[in-house]
Amino acid sequence: MIVIGDIHGKTDRYLKLLTRFRGEPSVQLGDFGIGFPGDEPLPPLPGNAWFIRGNHDNPEAARLHGNYLGDYGCKTIDGMRIFYLSGAWSSDQWHRTEGVNWWREEELRVAELEAAVDLYAKVNPEIVLTHDGPDEAVRSLHATGSAHKEINRTATGNALNAMLDVHRPRKWIFGHWHTRFRRQIGGTEFRCLPELGWCRIQGDFEASRSKRLRLDRR
Repeated sequence: MIVIGDIHGKTDRYLKLLTRFRGEPSVQLGDFGIGFPGDEPLPPLPGNAWFIRGNHDNPEAARLHGNYLGDYGCKTIDGMRIFYLSGAWSSDQWHRTEGVNWWREEELRVAELEAAVDLYAKVNPEIVLTHDGPDEAVRSLHATGSAHKEINRTATGNALNAMLDVHRPRKWIFGHWHTRFRRQIGGTEFRCLPELGWCRIQGDFEASRSKRLRLDRR
């Protein structure tokens, strides 16, 4: 399974990635730029190319697309059971226009986030895919000095923290911070993918490349 970071309207480059990995299932981690003015409408995608939404996606437009994985839930992909959660808080919302390039429902409602945490506790997933990451991972990312946004207390972040308190998955992959980051913390491998960065999850083997196509194997 291929996991792909933020797109921000660069749909042509995303489609080239899908062509490169034709036949492999993929999940894109949000901030596709769906519904943004000036961005091309998202075309039909292969049936095995899913995406979740970020804070820079129109929630209604995302939900109407046939390849939208969903606001939250579980799915078995390529023999691996994953848990996913969409949405995040925009630190730049004050400079955006509601209904044009910012949407009030960018984060799930508190009741939905609580339901997502309850489902997560029942599933105890080994792989988690989200747009934002839990504070533990984001603080470690900030310690590298490569993040360009401040850490803020958000409803989505609170839910992600609660999930991690309940169960530590084997892998947790997120986008949102536009930084390539990978670190083992407390038994969980956290990974942040940069814009158009990707990684492959295949059992106990993982290969990754940034948008510069630099290969990293373990």
